Amino acid sequence: MTKAKDKRQKPKLSAEHEQIRCNDVWSRDGFIEKARIEGGAMLDAEGERLVFDDCVLKDVSFASSTWRGTEFVDVRFETCDFSNAQMENVMFHRCEIIDSKMTGVDMANSNLGHVLIERCDVRYANFNFSRMKEVEFKESGLEDSDFYECDFKVVRFKECKLNNANFSETDLSGVDLSANTYDRIEVTLPKIAGCIVSKEQAVGFARVLGLTVKEE
Repeated sequence: MTKAKDKRQKPKLSAEHEQIRCNDVWSRDGFIEKARIEGGAMLDAEGERLVFDDCVLKDVSFASSTWRGTEFVDVRFETCDFSNAQMENVMFHRCEIIDSKMTGVDMANSNLGHVLIERCDVRYANFNFSRMKEVEFKESGLEDSDFYECDFKVVRFKECKLNNANFSETDLSGVDLSANTYDRIEVTLPKIAGCIVSKEQAVGFARVLGLTVKEE
């Protein structure tokens, strides 16, 4: 099977950004653009509809806060903390999340397009019912994460830890899992046709299908 060509677009970032603080976000009438935020914690955005466009956020914490429906376009996150944040129905477009904590983040029903998540802790994250197009998870821990009934269109997992990840009701056709590690993942059998796995992983899938694998 021919692997899909990588067409993921990188964030379109300006050469210079205005340095602002986390608290300054609330004085921008809901639209934060060409800004750089370093350090600090974001307050809840419950009830607010915010758009971040052409921004760089470094060492910023969204931990345990609520950011439902927020839009992030052309944003790079570096060493940020999204642990246990409520981010359902968010949109990430042309974004990169690097060296960040995403443990327990809830991004259910979200739209991710042209997104890179690299060297992140994404354990126990919830992506249920999300739509993903040109998304790459790289060198990240995704143990016990949920991808239930997601819509995948060119989604890549590279050198990730996927043990106990849940892909039930998600079509895995064309998804390459061969360069990732796991002892067990949840899948829906009719939807794994076309999934790319290593020989060792194929043995595990054969057992799921009820086959007895004869050891030589």
